[in-house]
Amino acid sequence: MTQQQEKLSAFMDGELNSNDILQSIKQDPELQAKWRRYHVIRSGLRQEASVSPELDITAQVAAALADEPTIMAPKKSRRKHLPVIGDVAPFARQTGQLAVAASVAVAVILGVQQFNPPAPVDAPMGSATPLIGTPGGLAPVSLEQTRPVSRNDMATMMEKKRKINALISDHEQQVKLKQSAVEAEQEQGSQPEAQ
Repeated sequence: MTQQQEKLSAFMDGELNSNDILQSIKQDPELQAKWRRYHVIRSGLRQEASVSPELDITAQVAAALADEPTIMAPKKSRRKHLPVIGDVAPFARQTGQLAVAASVAVAVILGVQQFNPPAPVDAPMGSATPLIGTPGGLAPVSLEQTRPVSRNDMATMMEKKRKINALISDHEQQVKLKQSAVEAEQEQGSQPEAQ
C-alpha cells in the first residue's frame, strides 16, 4: 500500500505519467479517498477556495459509540419530604446564604472598629470608683445607650420631646421680652425729662 501512495503522490506532483496509477485509483476506494484529501491539501496550500473538504466521520463516530461503556443515571432520592432542586436542598441553600450574610456583617463590624477606634475615656478628677452601683442611684450618662423601644413608648417619648421643645421656645421668648423691657427702661432713664 505504501508503494501505491508514493506513486499517487508522484502522479499528483507531475513526476509520474502512468495510466497504471489511474486504473488503481478507479478500483481502490481507499486510494480515491487519498486522492480527494491530497487535492484538498494542495488547494489549501495554494489558498484556493474552490475545493472544500468532505469529511465523513459517521462510521468513526458509530464505532466509538459502540465501544463506549453504558452509564446508568443515578436513582432518584427516596426522601419525599425534602424537595431537591438542582442537587441542592433549599435548606442548604438558605444556610449558605445566611453564612455569607453573617460573614459580610462580621467584616463590616470589624472594619468599622478598625477605622474608628474608641475615644479615650477620662476618669472624673479625684474619683477612681465607678458610678454604677454607688449610693444615691447614680448611673453613667451616655448618648450611645440603646434599648428596644416599643411603639407606645415611642409615642410617649415623642410627646415628652414636644413638651420640652415648647418649654424651651417659651423660655427663649420670655428672655427676649425681658431683655427688650430692660433696654426700654434704660433708654427712658437715659433720656432727659422735658418739662
